[in-house]
Order: sequence, then structure tokens, then C-alpha cells
Amino acid sequence: MSEPIPLTEADLLAAIPALIGFVPTDSLVIVAAVVHTDGTVRLGRITRFDLDRSMRLPRMVVAILSRALGGQPVQRLIGAVVHGNTSATNDLPYRAQLHELTHRLHEAGFANVELLHVPAFTAGAAWSCYDVADHTGTLPDPAISPATIDRVLHGNRIYSDRTAFLTQFTPAPADVRDSIAPLAAPIAEAVHAEELNGDFARLRRRLQLIDDAVTAATLGTLPEDVHEIAGLIAALSSFLLRNIHLVQSTEERCGAAQSLWLHLWRHAPARYAPTMVALIAVTAHLRNDGSTAGAILHYDPQPTKLSELIRRWMDDGVEPATAATDIAAVAQQLRSTLTDSAAD
Repeated sequence: MSEPIPLTEADLLAAIPALIGFVPTDSLVIVAAVVHTDGTVRLGRITRFDLDRSMRLPRMVVAILSRALGGQPVQRLIGAVVHGNTSATNDLPYRAQLHELTHRLHEAGFANVELLHVPAFTAGAAWSCYDVADHTGTLPDPAISPATIDRVLHGNRIYSDRTAFLTQFTPAPADVRDSIAPLAAPIAEAVHAEELNGDFARLRRRLQLIDDAVTAATLGTLPEDVHEIAGLIAALSSFLLRNIHLVQSTEERCGAAQSLWLHLWRHAPARYAPTMVALIAVTAHLRNDGSTAGAILHYDPQPTKLSELIRRWMDDGVEPATAATDIAAVAQQLRSTLTDSAAD
């Protein structure tokens, strides 16, 4: 997020569902507090692990965090252990395993590590610190945390659990995607020829179709006709048209575009999927929706250069606002070049 967030334990715990996009259970969520160039401490990378697996494989956790945070000015790591039950001795769960994990994190250079147990993300839930017995508190209502409000204002959902969050990444049935492939192929070839030949008139018409689809998405309407879906997917295979749509003119259109890109990706034949992944990742990242950007990149076996760039930005903690300035300038220049040619 672009603004500093108070890193008090209770506020940070309450923010976690909004920060990762869903309400986690049986999870280890590691939040990096990073010192920025202006001296403020802000939220850095947030990484969620399955709790049982992370307890069995502490080296994996340390390796992932070291790779993601290496070289960053990490002030501290705050870990939320999300588990509803205490141990048989009425102690906090997984204490021995977490002691080992903390030791390995210290060895890897993370000197300041704080682990907190929270049984559930509900208002009034009691949280506890693993290191200091009397360092406890109650959770404020996650539904009204600043992070939740920010996410909602950006038009992003907070899903009830991880399974619900992942449903948005479920592809359409294979037979549907297979039926779109022969429809999209000749259109994509035509678009490629139009770019090579500088046929701006036809490219402008295709741009207008994409613009109209984004407008319809602001009203909650996504294309269902396979011919329309094929035409949009094929048009966005054009680097020119794709790059124009890396940004939108308003927050509302940004959110609608992300919904449209996800819808098209779910229907995209394999040939077009990497381009749609890149478009989704950029749009989500610029909207401060790092959970969606990170998730969609996992569905990309053949990442484009743009997808790899977004992954580096996320790993390096590049602020969305910083990236947005440069991307918006390029996208607007391309749109102006295409639309202004109509007057020539």
C-alpha cells in the first residue's frame, strides 16, 4: 500500500485478510516491515504459508523469505500463526517448531522476528505473543480496519477463505477454450498484419471494442458470446492494444478492467494466456491488489517479459504509485498516437 500503516500488533493482525485478499485459516503469514527512503516503516512483502507444511519444512520458509527480501532494509518480520486450537498442554500451538524457525531466520540475517498467535479473524479474538507471555491483546474488527477500507475503496473483494479466493482463477471448461481457439486465430493474424502495415483505422476500431467491453464491465456485464470473447482476446494479443490498456482513466474502470481481464484469461486458449496473465498482473499491482497479482503469476508457465518485470517489482517492493506514473505515460502516449492518427 502506498501509505504507511501503523504496525501495532493488533492493527496489523486485523489488516491481514485485506492485505492477502482472503481470511486465512491454519496459516503462517509473514509480514515484512521495511524502512523506506523517507525513514518511515511500511508494510513490505506479505507471504502466506500453509501452517502444517511450514512447520515441517522451516528451511523452505527461510529460503523463500531470503530470496524475496534479500537486500531490502527489513526492520522486522511479524509472523501471524493462525490456528484455532491450543496444544494438549494448553500452550500456544507449534511452539517448538516456531522456535526452530525463528532460530533459522536469525541465522539468515533476520534479526528482529516477532511471532503472534491469533485463533481467528473476528472482532475481540485474543491474540498472544510467543516470546512474551503477558504481551497479549484483542483483535479490533477486521471489517473496519484501514486496510479493509482501502481495499474496498479500490473495488477489491475480501474472500471468506482461500478456496473462495482461488475460484476466480478457475479456467473455463477445456471444450469452451478449445472452441475459442479457432475463432481467435484468424483475428489475431489480422491484428498482427494491421500492426505491421500501420492500419491504424482498423486498430482504432479494435481499441474501441476493448474500451466498450471495459465500460460494460463497470456495469457488471462481462462478455458471454464466444465470438466476442475471441475477438477481445485476439485484439489484446496486439502489444499496442495491450499496452494501451495497462492503465485506465478512473479507479472504477481499473477495477472493471481487472474483472474483464480475468474473465478473458479464464476463457483464453493456451496461446493467449501469457498475455492475459501479464495484463492482469499489471492491472492488479497498480491497484494495490498484490494478492491477485501474485496469484495470477503462479498460473503462468511461460511468463512474458512484462510478467517477469511485475514479479521483480513485487519482489523488490516497488510502490505501485511509482510504477503507475511511468506506465501511464507510455499507455497514454500510445493511445494518443493511435487516436490522433485519425486526424491525419
